[in-house]
Amino acid sequence: MPVIFLISAYILLYLIYRRDHDWRTAVLLSAVSWAVIATVIAEFLSFFSALVLEGLLIAWIGVNLGLGFWFVRHSRKTSLPSQPEAQDQSFTRFQQILLVGVIGIVLGTGITALLSPPNNWDSMTYHLGRVIHWTQNQSVGHYPTHIPRQLYSGPGPAFAVVQVFILTGDLFLNLLQWLSMVLSLIGVSLITERLGGKLRSQLVAVVISATIPMGILQSSSTQTDYVVSLWLVCFVYFSLVTIQNRIGWTYVPALGASLGLAILTKPTAYLYGFPFALWLLFVGVRYLRWKVWQPLGVSCGIIVLMNLGQYSRNLKVFDSLFGPTGQDSGSYGLPVLISNILRNLALHLSTPIRSINLITIRIVTAIHQVMGLDPSDPSITSPPGQKFDMHSLVNHEDLAGNPQHLLLFLLCIVVFVLFRKRLKTREQLLWSTYLLCCLGGFLLFCFLVIWSPWRSRLHLPIFILLSPWVGMALSELFKKPIANAITAGFLAISFFWVLCNETRPLVINTQFVEERSVVTIFNQSRTDRYFSSRPKLAKPFLATVDYIAEQPCSDVGLIIGGDTWEYPLWKLGRERSNRPIRFEHLQVDNPSSSLASQPPHQDFEACMVMTVKPEYLDQTDLQLGDRSYRQTWEQGDIKIYSRS
Repeated sequence: MPVIFLISAYILLYLIYRRDHDWRTAVLLSAVSWAVIATVIAEFLSFFSALVLEGLLIAWIGVNLGLGFWFVRHSRKTSLPSQPEAQDQSFTRFQQILLVGVIGIVLGTGITALLSPPNNWDSMTYHLGRVIHWTQNQSVGHYPTHIPRQLYSGPGPAFAVVQVFILTGDLFLNLLQWLSMVLSLIGVSLITERLGGKLRSQLVAVVISATIPMGILQSSSTQTDYVVSLWLVCFVYFSLVTIQNRIGWTYVPALGASLGLAILTKPTAYLYGFPFALWLLFVGVRYLRWKVWQPLGVSCGIIVLMNLGQYSRNLKVFDSLFGPTGQDSGSYGLPVLISNILRNLALHLSTPIRSINLITIRIVTAIHQVMGLDPSDPSITSPPGQKFDMHSLVNHEDLAGNPQHLLLFLLCIVVFVLFRKRLKTREQLLWSTYLLCCLGGFLLFCFLVIWSPWRSRLHLPIFILLSPWVGMALSELFKKPIANAITAGFLAISFFWVLCNETRPLVINTQFVEERSVVTIFNQSRTDRYFSSRPKLAKPFLATVDYIAEQPCSDVGLIIGGDTWEYPLWKLGRERSNRPIRFEHLQVDNPSSSLASQPPHQDFEACMVMTVKPEYLDQTDLQLGDRSYRQTWEQGDIKIYSRS
């Protein structure tokens, strides 16, 4: 299986780093280096329109040969790891139980990720929609599309996904988020260690991080919030080591690459990473004075290089580095900031009981009225027409909150303020600075990003970064029986989200409550599971791809909406056809339309056109330039026109 070359490259990287680092640091360094290599390969092959199986095999075999040569050549020049492993720490019986529980979460989510096809809404629309376009175009370059999010949103994880997809199909695509969860847990333990935590504190922090509901639900999907969380965890860890080493050079490239990968994944990394970058800069100026420009220049240079390709593509098409995200707040000021803080926190207090949620909604609304604001004001609420509300679907990866974690975080902050004098002055300063950086990132988010009912998933990095701090607080400031009870309780209730994921259930989901039917990943076909989030789409989509597969036409034009599920159309259409089918977007009415006249799109002539746009549903004839089409197929909202 060709994917073995990707795995062996990571193993070789680990063996190289393991010579000079403890195993956990080597794991993170290997992950960062592997992701950088995957990014370089995707960009390089795309420059030559060679993002194909043969190009990937040549590239990754070359990487393996190079790493293997380096490892063999330097294998005799190594010493013992610079950070020796602790030999005198052993797990107590309770800690062993906690560790088994974490392993259970990892295995449960791993099974879900492996057995389920991608079926997340955003993935069906743009995360995987662009991957399938890239495979057709043999390049990660921008292309004409009705779904601009396929172009301007962070492509970092998709650079790895497209390579795995070309090599193996979509069988293993969910594992990227799952692996990000596993590596994030390792990173959380390392950050806790840097905050002064011993084995117990590290394990408690890992449990807190592993049991985050949104994290559990996302870890088996092809979303990207756990990926950006991983890179931010790496950035924070390498930054802490650099700060505590008085701005030593050892991890400067790694922290630059980590933040570069985080930014390449999701723009929220700018907000969450900024306070930690300021901390790093402040300490750098303190120790290096004007010479701080040297490590600063190296790390910033790496960040820019990592994102240069995407920046240039966005500038060319959208005249903006970031594209038309539409996620910036429409109004600013202290009242709006307070509004966003309240409404974002409210998302994490949602329960399955609507009457309880209504109480929270009324409280938040009352506070807004005191400030003279409307919580549903269109200038501070997205999308247009959206009302401030709280969803009751607490086991859905797009909507779930982290209520128990939020309440614990707030409790730990109160306890820290009251009992911080139990700590040494140096510990107080370190804990306080770390906490302020985490909270500062959240405040930046609330200040700059418009509120939406789907924002809770974007908060995942903050919850993960707060886990080491909470692990320290529980271990050092709470009585041991209370801390143990809280940790065990979090672990026990977390299996609800492991087993009852709404779109990828191992046991049951809400259909059992609403319809008394048991639907799991084990009793549905893989095809049906693509449509778990929108089961009503399955029949018309499958009928449509069957119709397309039966026709002699290989060039199909698409006139679709900005939120159309494009990926299953391509994936199932190609599976059911005995010939290659080319799909291209037609009648595009956004800035990417300018790309239709450029290679490889300029010569495309559709022999069939599929549309789901309402304005076409009453038309039996379609005129596109000098080409005429007549309706030959209709199923639900889908219509197909054939060349007349």
